[in-house]
Amino acid sequence: MQAAAKEKDADAFNAHVDYPKLRESLKGQFSAMMADTMQETGRGGSDMEKAGASLGAMLGMALADRFIDAMVRPEFVMKAMAEAKLEAPGASKSTQTSGDKPRDVRWTVERKGVDRVIAYGANDDQEPTAKQVGFVFDRSGFATWKLSEIRLPAKN
Repeated sequence: MQAAAKEKDADAFNAHVDYPKLRESLKGQFSAMMADTMQETGRGGSDMEKAGASLGAMLGMALADRFIDAMVRPEFVMKAMAEAKLEAPGASKSTQTSGDKPRDVRWTVERKGVDRVIAYGANDDQEPTAKQVGFVFDRSGFATWKLSEIRLPAKN
């Protein structure tokens, strides 16, 4: 799977990704983040401010669902795996120039039973921690693994 991501071979990569589970996982995480934000903004303030915050959070959740549906595509997931980070297309420009070779990613794997592993990646200047993006793989069949979830970094 990592080789397919580096080679940008979408067909080989897609065989190892459960896109519906991946989308639902990200939608659930974004919904939880929005609920936390809504709860924080709901403390204090007038009733009108609370109503405005609630409306904003509902609109944010609806937009997040559409954004995730549009973004969770092979090229986006392959880039996230190749770079061990998750960022929106065009969100930031890489510091690499076209002649630079991509940084190697070091992976740390955490086993969760016999049917699940979580891989955390770090570049040369990072250490793998809970604040890194986690790529969750579930066993599919006897010896096949599929990416089923991307865990966003923990909030400080």
